[in-house]
Amino acid sequence: MQVMMSEQPVSNGAQWFCLHRSPTTPPGDVVLLTIPFAGGNEYVYRPWLALLPPAVEMVTVQLPGRGRRFHQRNELSIEQQASAIRAALPALMAGRRWLLYGHSMGARIAFELLHLLPADLQPLAVVLSGAPAPFLPPTTRDVANKDRAAFIQLLREMNGTPAEILQNDELLDLFLPMLQRDFIHVEQYRSALGRQPLAGPPCWIFGGDSDPDISLADLQAWQQCFVRPPAVQLCQGDHFFIVQHAATLLAPLWQTLQQQVQP
Repeated sequence: MQVMMSEQPVSNGAQWFCLHRSPTTPPGDVVLLTIPFAGGNEYVYRPWLALLPPAVEMVTVQLPGRGRRFHQRNELSIEQQASAIRAALPALMAGRRWLLYGHSMGARIAFELLHLLPADLQPLAVVLSGAPAPFLPPTTRDVANKDRAAFIQLLREMNGTPAEILQNDELLDLFLPMLQRDFIHVEQYRSALGRQPLAGPPCWIFGGDSDPDISLADLQAWQQCFVRPPAVQLCQGDHFFIVQHAATLLAPLWQTLQQQVQP
């Protein structure tokens, strides 16, 4: 029998984090912090709960404009979102060890977050996926100037928006403004090329081999962003290859965690 767990906000910094455990379950010894992609809410990584080791608790970032924060417009840039998460992070972690994952827009937010963390708040390991190196030119989709029909067609091509949304005009009316703002934030984001490489935890970079917008070279360029160049791996699939390859994405995090506990 499957036990349903209710998502609950963290009492301190509640608007930025969502737990995936029942109120009576004690906190995990290790936190897996997951940051959603554009349009993603606190539920997009729920299927990963079955893949967590017993001591790991998953927490998902709640971005403005969706879920419990639906009525808050997401006017924050990638950098501003990272800064807000950084401010709320110490209360969430409370000295616990943690791991970091972000996909697409979430990878960009995670990268900016890493630049803000002091030595005593670093994660054990990081996995980023579905994003070109942050200093590369943004995409040329020009989402800000697309009309409704053109933007919906783009979403169909990207294959990441549920069909029940794309086929329902009322849901589209609710969903499209938030998603379009997310896309605009991504297109406006660009990290400086000469930025100091990150010297923190080990990192792994993943991408889909059929992603039309991100090449292997785009992924390999991430190696310039870290003192220890991350391993780069392609998985079979498009931009949302993460649905089929969750275990592959999480494996480096679990391996790092296991190494931490070995004598």
